[in-house]
Amino acid sequence: MSPLSESTNLTAAVVDADLFKHIKNLMLSTVPAFIISFILFAILGNNHAGTSLNKITKVESILQQNFSISFWAIIPIALMFICAWRKIPAIVTILLNIGVAIVMIFIQDPSTKAVTVGNVINSGFVSHTGNREIDQLLSRGGIESMMPTVALIILALSLGGLLLKTGLISTVMTALTSKINSNGSLILSTLLSCIGVNIFIGEQFLSVILPANAFKDVFRKAKLDPVVLGRTLEDGGTVINYLIPWGVAGSFVTSTFGIPTITYLPFVFFSLFSPVFSIISGFTGIGIKHLDTSFDKKSKHI
Repeated sequence: MSPLSESTNLTAAVVDADLFKHIKNLMLSTVPAFIISFILFAILGNNHAGTSLNKITKVESILQQNFSISFWAIIPIALMFICAWRKIPAIVTILLNIGVAIVMIFIQDPSTKAVTVGNVINSGFVSHTGNREIDQLLSRGGIESMMPTVALIILALSLGGLLLKTGLISTVMTALTSKINSNGSLILSTLLSCIGVNIFIGEQFLSVILPANAFKDVFRKAKLDPVVLGRTLEDGGTVINYLIPWGVAGSFVTSTFGIPTITYLPFVFFSLFSPVFSIISGFTGIGIKHLDTSFDKKSKHI
């Protein structure tokens, strides 16, 4: 739901919806799924011992010894919220925050060389606190660390392009849309299409782009607002990719935590419940926005 999220911006763009109206409409399925996930995690976590206060104090002490932590560190975060409030485009917001962060680095330590900052952006920051857990947490890769994921995205998009160009995707989508006779079945078909693209192609962006192109006209004929299609694409495409072992998001989680997808899948409550609330919305009509056709009727009458 972040206005800086690439999937959120992509979805709003492909369905021709206002970004912030799309984010607002996402709440209809996102908030209930979040609340249920919160409750389930609270129940599961209640059976395990929490982190001791001594350990938290130790971590705080190590951070204070190795880093200059002050109130000023909140500036980039505050700036991000201000940009979101002012509805500033995502790319501008990101570049602005990067620029402010770099300026803060030079203010904090004037002896810092520009090449050092460039290396951090390119290769990532490496922590040397002496504490293995903290160093592992704070040592993050830069642009270079993203390249395996970027390569996987390029390959997946190439495969999707071939399937789209050969007409395979359009043939399947046409067969699906021909049997739709209600808003509920339309939303269910769109969700299944997003999940299907995730399974067969494994690319998060294509699970949004392909069904969007296939169902956009169908949603328009049904007089449904583009934000309805956008929410359906997010609930069936964006969040489901984390449950696909060969998906871009799924493979990232697996490589990061060293846990097979099938092992963590039952606990990704948010991804599992989001499509459920979209289906409920479709068949009950709750949260379904329709296009305002009053202007069109007045134009025809004139």
